[in-house]
Amino acid sequence: MSLLRLIYLAHRFGTSLRKRGFIAFTRIVAIVSIAIGCMALLLSMAILDGFKLALEQNAVKFTAHIRIQSFNGEMPPPLPKSVLEHPAIASSETALQKEGLIKKKGGNIEGVLLKGIDDAREFSSRPKELRKGRFTFSHDSIKEIIIGERLANGMSMKCGDTAIITSMIIDSTGSGVPLPVTQKYRIIGLYKTGMSQYDELYVFLPRKSLASLLGTNAEARSHYELMVKPDQDINLLAQEIQHIVPYPLFVQTVFDLHAGMFHWIELQKKPIPIVLSLIGIVAVMNILTSLLIIVIEKTKSIGILKSLGMKPSSIMLVFSLQGIGLGLMGVFIGCIGSYALCTLQQTYQIIKLNGDLYFIDSLPISMKAWHYYLVCGSALFLSLLSTFIPSLIASRISPTQSLRFR
Repeated sequence: MSLLRLIYLAHRFGTSLRKRGFIAFTRIVAIVSIAIGCMALLLSMAILDGFKLALEQNAVKFTAHIRIQSFNGEMPPPLPKSVLEHPAIASSETALQKEGLIKKKGGNIEGVLLKGIDDAREFSSRPKELRKGRFTFSHDSIKEIIIGERLANGMSMKCGDTAIITSMIIDSTGSGVPLPVTQKYRIIGLYKTGMSQYDELYVFLPRKSLASLLGTNAEARSHYELMVKPDQDINLLAQEIQHIVPYPLFVQTVFDLHAGMFHWIELQKKPIPIVLSLIGIVAVMNILTSLLIIVIEKTKSIGILKSLGMKPSSIMLVFSLQGIGLGLMGVFIGCIGSYALCTLQQTYQIIKLNGDLYFIDSLPISMKAWHYYLVCGSALFLSLLSTFIPSLIASRISPTQSLRFR
């Protein structure tokens, strides 16, 4: 019998049972279980990949892909030419960074990281959302700063206010005793990245201005920051650079600097195979039950078909098509539901998060084609697998016994 006729027969078997309440209910349960399973898995994978991507993108806004600094904390020596001209490196720059304190007159004191920057390079290579004010300094040695919106709100600061910055330097007389240095700076801009712990930590100021505060020359640096070209393996490149740079330099990637966050994401991914297995078992049992009931209801019809010469393999194929049909409907509904929910969250950011706990302010979503290939393929395979027992039972029904069946 041709495949089209078998498909038609499978369709007729299904439509003739729609008016039977209990059988129709079992079919709906089978479809809904597959749809919910697919939707849950797709949403979980989109959220976890979204978290990883959002954390990586936001972390890079402060630390770059690769960071190179000295073991002893002193100013690092120049980088070898082979590193600076490496084909996988998109850009490189020296960075000046120092711990400090920020205070508003009569207000609280907060610990911060002072980062001296070239404003044009910093905000173009690592873009941040400008909330108020501007991202450009009047000149490269002026006493102006840009701080995070969360830090400003926490300290009741706004654009135009004066902040007191304090840091520590080593006594130039050679005693080795750290001495405090303090200067007043005007706030000219507020930024936001979505990562609360960094929006409350980083204070940007002109590089020469920070060098002046610390009593060093304009060429002073605390580390190097390297940005990697797209589609390059950051970890492999970091290992390669580590073998090139001389002692006492050591190399860290964005994943090393923020290992806790990325390990947290990987930990959340580990239960996915278990969840997939459990959902698969539920879907298999529901389809199995539905098809067994159909076999019982259609025993006489099966006997008539066999008496007319229909082969057992064709009978098996009819019920396999029934199971695949249920699986396809469940997968389609699950994929559409997942895609709709993900699109809503991406567009309107309906679900908000506690930035202090989850590092970002809204639930991130990253939809990828392989998510749908994996989940849909697994669901359809399990649907086909669940049809084996019912279709085998149907193929072994004797025509003479089926006519006596009630």
